[in-house]
Amino acid sequence: MAEATAEVWALPDAGASALARRVVDAADREDAAVAFAASAALAQLTADRLQGARHRLRLPPGAPLAVRAGLRAVRVGQERMARGAALVRGRLGLEQWHVTIRDLTNVLAEAVLVEDREERAMVLAGFRGALAPLRAGVPAPPARWLAEGRAEPSWCFTRLGLRPHDCAALAGRFAQAHPDRDRVLLVVGLRPEGSYLAPLVAAALTALDYRHVVCRSVRADGPLLPEEPRLIESVRRIGGVALLCSGPPRTGAAIGRVGARLVTAGFAPDRVVPVYPSLARSDAAPVPAPLRPFPAVVLSAEEWRAHRGPAAGAGPTATDPKGAPG
Repeated sequence: MAEATAEVWALPDAGASALARRVVDAADREDAAVAFAASAALAQLTADRLQGARHRLRLPPGAPLAVRAGLRAVRVGQERMARGAALVRGRLGLEQWHVTIRDLTNVLAEAVLVEDREERAMVLAGFRGALAPLRAGVPAPPARWLAEGRAEPSWCFTRLGLRPHDCAALAGRFAQAHPDRDRVLLVVGLRPEGSYLAPLVAAALTALDYRHVVCRSVRADGPLLPEEPRLIESVRRIGGVALLCSGPPRTGAAIGRVGARLVTAGFAPDRVVPVYPSLARSDAAPVPAPLRPFPAVVLSAEEWRAHRGPAAGAGPTATDPKGAPG
């Protein structure tokens, strides 16, 4: 498995164009972990903009509508129509870009979890053929939407010393409790941390022979997949399970809110499964109150810290969970 130090997960430049270049450069030199970290950050940035975007973008500074006295109504109408058409095209371009980056991230997650170096190189060799959209840079329509955005790096990997095989361990624990490989699994990462954890958990579940794994991400206070309004209902209707992937929670409130909304959407509580590494040192530690209605899958700090070396850094502790989500 491709392990990595904390520096791999840092983002020297978290803008869209820089992240796209980082994915290409890392994939070309067969560095799966760096390519995945950059791709997951780019997917986070794109999903944030897509799921939270208004129908209209703000005009850039210094670009007022060009109108003249006497022609104001005509000019304003023409400008608005032209700008509206451009925004529709831009949003469609952003949606297509989102799907492309999400799929590339999922493939890179699989590469990160491959144990054998030669096999991983083969996966990346095949992957490089799909990098054409990134080699040319971020296309103009999504670039306009993403211009001012910056992705958030993973504090679990940079500060806590979490590693990809911990996500595989979480998937293994889920498999013990849910052995049916034909059940549809909707793996939902709570951004920003879930942008990195969810694809790795989903890739590990696929490696464990789950046949129907879908990976998406949301913000705890944002809409539930507004770009795919039928997906949640489809998964619910066929008895699927929703896995909520997050970093170690302080109170569980953020995960609990998303879980409660899934229940409101029709999921039975036992089919909403929070999946996260814990800051608690033991599996016997109490589950945060907002998560008690759900059958959580938890990896204790004692387990995921066992492999940590000095380079990982001290990071937050169970008694000082600075940086942990709600």
